[in-house]
Amino acid sequence: MVVNRAPALARTRHLRNSKILTRRFSSHTAHSREDVLPETGFFTPFWRNTILLSFAAVAFYKWAPRPGEEAFLTKWLAHHSTSPEFWTSVNEQQLTRSQHMTVNTVLQTSARRPGMVRYRYPQMLEQGSPHLQPVGVASPVGKESE
Repeated sequence: MVVNRAPALARTRHLRNSKILTRRFSSHTAHSREDVLPETGFFTPFWRNTILLSFAAVAFYKWAPRPGEEAFLTKWLAHHSTSPEFWTSVNEQQLTRSQHMTVNTVLQTSARRPGMVRYRYPQMLEQGSPHLQPVGVASPVGKESE
């Protein structure tokens, strides 16, 4: 079966390649070999845009507010922006929170486990049990003993 497929695959590859080649060459338009020169003069988009930008720069320079003047845009931004007092209070709150977090972090990193007393002979603990003491040996503790 593999032998029978080989010629068919070769033919499809040949057809596919020939279709690609025909598409590639058919995309070109057939026109005469005249050299098309770009438009020259002062009516090209480059010169138009240059003149418009020049007019915009002159207009801005003429009607822009002076450095000491209050412009409408500046007043509007000052009116609609948040007050500096608000941001000062927010910054102070953030500072206190970060200080508390720092103190907690230092506390946690410097924490040590409690010391452990390891008994060499744990059976000695039974000797201190209150149930193994004979009557009268242990002194009473508390207000009843007075």
